This record gives sequence, C-alpha cells and structure tokens, in this order.
Amino acid sequence: MEGNSSGERPREPGWLRVEERRLRETSLLSAAPRKEAVVRWGSASAAVFCCDRTEGSGQKLEYRKNFFIGRVMEQWSRLFREEKRTEVYSSKKNSMMGSGGFSSGSSEEDPSSDVTATSSKHYLCGYCAAFTNIAVTFPIQKVLFRQQLYGLKTKDAIHQLQKDGIRNLYRGILPPLMQKTTTLALMFGLYEDFSSLLHSHTTAPELLTRSMAAVLAGTTEAVLTPFERVQTLLQDYKHHDKFTNTYQAFKVLRVYGMREYYRGLVPILLRNGPSNVLFFGLRGPIKQCLPEATSYSTHLVNDFICGGLLGAMLGFLFFPMNVVKARMQAQIGGEFQSFSTVFVKIWLERDRKLINLFRGAHLNYHRSVLSWGIINATYEFLLKLL
Repeated sequence: MEGNSSGERPREPGWLRVEERRLRETSLLSAAPRKEAVVRWGSASAAVFCCDRTEGSGQKLEYRKNFFIGRVMEQWSRLFREEKRTEVYSSKKNSMMGSGGFSSGSSEEDPSSDVTATSSKHYLCGYCAAFTNIAVTFPIQKVLFRQQLYGLKTKDAIHQLQKDGIRNLYRGILPPLMQKTTTLALMFGLYEDFSSLLHSHTTAPELLTRSMAAVLAGTTEAVLTPFERVQTLLQDYKHHDKFTNTYQAFKVLRVYGMREYYRGLVPILLRNGPSNVLFFGLRGPIKQCLPEATSYSTHLVNDFICGGLLGAMLGFLFFPMNVVKARMQAQIGGEFQSFSTVFVKIWLERDRKLINLFRGAHLNYHRSVLSWGIINATYEFLLKLL
C-alpha cells in the first residue's frame, strides 16, 4: 500500500467500515439514552421512547425501529392531508361544472356555515337569468299571446303589433318582468331549499325528494298569479283603452276583490308542478348526452342547448294549459268558469281539431328554445362565477 503512486487514500476493508459505523452509532446512542421522537398524525401526537436499558445492537435496533415508525407516520399523515384537499377540490369542481339529473348546485362541504350564502346565490342567479330572458324575448311572447287568445296566424299577429306601433311593442313588460324574475328566483332557489330540507328530514329516495321539491317550488310560484293576470290584460288589444299601465290594471281589479287577481289559477298549478319535475329531472341526463365540455364557452353552449330543448318540449306539452289560462284571464268580472268548461268552449270554437288547439305552438317552440336556452345558460354561467 505504500507503493500507491496515485496519492489516493487506500480503501479500507468492508468489514472494517461496517464495524466503525456500528461503534459510532453505539456511542451516539449511549450519549443520549432517553431520546424522544414525537410523531404527529393529524392532530394527535404519540411519543416513542428509546429504552435506556438497551445496549449495543439492541439500542441500535430500537432506534432504527422508532425512526422508521416516525418516518412512515409522517408520510402517511401528509398523504392523508393531500387526499382530503383533493376531495374538497373535486367536489367544488363537480358542483361548478354541473352534475347529473336532479343535480344540486351546492358544494359537498359542510353547509352549516355557508347555507345562507349558497341559498341566496341560487335566488340571485335565477333572477338575473329571467331578466335577461324577458328583455330579449318579450316581443316574440306578445305575438304568441295574440295567437293563443284569438287563434290568429303568425302573419296576422305580427301585423296587429305593427298597427299598435313601436311605442306599444314593450307595453305590458313590467308585469312579466316582475313576475318572471321573481318566479324564476323562487323556482331555482326554492328547489334547492326544499331539496336539502327534504333530504335532511326524510329517508325517502333522492328521486322522490327531488321531485317533491320541484312540485313544491312550482306550487309556491303560483302565488305570483296576479302578475300573469295583469300581463294578460295589458297584452290584449281590447283593453288598450282601459289600462295605460300596470298600476292602473291592479287598481281596476281591486274593485272585484282578491279572487279576481287569481283568475286562471288552476291551469297555472297544473302547468308549474309537472313542468318543474321534468325540467329539473331531465336537465342533467340531457347535458350528459351532449359532447363533453372542456371550457367555459363549451359549457355555455351545452347549457343553452340543454335548456332550449327542455323548454321547447315542455312548452309544446303544456301549450293547451296556457291557451286555457289566457282565455280565463282575459275576462274581467263575471262568472268564474272552471278549467274544463273553458277548455270545452275553446275546443268547440276551434272545430274540435287538435291542430287548431295548438295554433301558435310552432312559434312557442322557437321562442322556448331561445327563452329557456338563455335562462339555463345564464343561470349556470352566473352560478359558476359566484
């Protein structure tokens, strides 16, 4: 070894290095016989002690065992925390991107501290979605109303509006603006509130509780029937000389009593409950059938398509209900006729033909595609922002 020309330190035999390392560890352990290793797991802590009566290899094995346990528990605790953060993030992401049928827009976190904010968010989004929809589709709705009330063709109804002039085009927008914004705010907000209430206080299947929540929300919306009543009167050209604004229409109806405000309540109840059940129940499955969205713009398009298809289908299905409602609410004073009596009268007036009963349904179909597409897309978009 003295002849080593490279000048490097000669390598020691392997057994000598192992023995040297063993002696070093033994001396360190003997210098600190009661070293405490604190291991944390979540919020609990456990203390692992090295016994001072162990010596030599026994001390070394005990030290290595405690060191191994500490490292494993530390890594397990870190993994557990990361998994919890991933679950919370996934639940928030799923609630933003929309889920399946009868989906709730609320997060999966503990709602005890955020229930008020979450509930008000649905009311606000529904209100803004309705406002946007009314501002865009009111002229189309007015043409449709003339067809429902008088059985006119589309061309004749448009010609009637042209004769009324541009000043009267948005005449009567205040009642539907007040009624529709409040109605949709209640529709989305109460659906979420009733769903969480029934889910927490009953053991019924979720499909049943969601359906019941939709019916209850639709029934509560019927409280705003007076706004639909005044809207009908203001859109009817026969009453143009009687009413100049919404306040005057309410004032005239007050003479006939509170019941006059709720003329046409039955067809509204028959329409609201079942249509809500179908809307909230089919919204998720229809969206799942569409191509997967990867951005906010594609989500917006999918929400528009989903809401538009549902609105068109439900608008066509419940079109006769709206025809009967318009006829009942166009009357001021006089006898309160039943839903069946008015329906039979309209059926006879239109030559007992189903196609005549659905006159104007094609325009309602296109209006519903636009209207409910705007409502659903705006609602979901605002829900993601808030």
